[in-house]
Amino acid sequence: MAAAETVRPPALPESATIAVVAPASPPQTRSETEQAVAYFEARGHTVVLGPNHRKVHGYLAGTDEERAADLQWALTEPGIDMVHALEGGYGTARCYPLIDWDAVGGADPRIVCGFSDLTALHLFIQKHAGWVSLYGPSFLRFTRSKGDYQLTAETERWFHRALQPEPLGRVFEDPEEPYVLTLGEGVAEAPLVGGCLTLLCSSIGTPYEVETEGRILLVEDLNTDPYLVDTGINHLRLAGKLDGIAGFAFGTSVNLTYQTLPEGPESTLSVEEILDELIAPLGIPAISNVPFGHGKHLAAMPLGAMARIDGGGKSLEILEAAVEAR
Repeated sequence: MAAAETVRPPALPESATIAVVAPASPPQTRSETEQAVAYFEARGHTVVLGPNHRKVHGYLAGTDEERAADLQWALTEPGIDMVHALEGGYGTARCYPLIDWDAVGGADPRIVCGFSDLTALHLFIQKHAGWVSLYGPSFLRFTRSKGDYQLTAETERWFHRALQPEPLGRVFEDPEEPYVLTLGEGVAEAPLVGGCLTLLCSSIGTPYEVETEGRILLVEDLNTDPYLVDTGINHLRLAGKLDGIAGFAFGTSVNLTYQTLPEGPESTLSVEEILDELIAPLGIPAISNVPFGHGKHLAAMPLGAMARIDGGGKSLEILEAAVEAR
């Protein structure tokens, strides 16, 4: 089945209805949800929480049927302007067989935002509805938390700009590590696709398999060993998912270090060396250390929108708006 034609959803209105769902892991604390609700209500929006968003089924936010029911409602109910994932974790892909995708494809387009495990949802949307969607901060990022996942000024500004009908322009550099590594020279313009490496690989062989040809591929991950980054990128390579891509951008290296420390000296490859060996030979514009996905600073990426990657210029520029004017 070919991917649906790309459609930009309407921009977020001043008084929007935002549906919040948990298709992956459950929230840890109720207070964080309340803080995020207060954040959006203070901006004039109405937040409607999915009926099952507080359910817990082991490491899942409720059973597959409960999580799928919330997704079905959020993606098809008239009057919803934005679907915001509570957080990531694991479990979104398990919902796929339980959703009426014909109904989603026939629904009014709406903004969909989330990242990490929500990579699967973005792939679902691209396959069945074609909406441009935001690989961006989860709902719980918008709390008063001062921990590793605090809402930074860079993340906040970029997110709200992404909800309005204006080209986002050049993606900001990570302010704490303002260096972008060139993996391949050249310039290319193409639509964006991608997300979390683990989820991209697990989509291969499924009805919503990631389609990469002629696109700029975004890849990132969290808390994993470098050899597993190697494994994932090599999986994409051997599956033909790096053939014909227009460009490549890797996210920031968020805890991409060995999770189990060896008892003695051990030879290894760094993430940079892995990218040099598997991406640089492609001969396409490619860069690394772009702040999207997991990390303190998070630029929401409009998947499906046109972008310009400049390997030598060390930049990724979003050329068009993620949404259209109302």
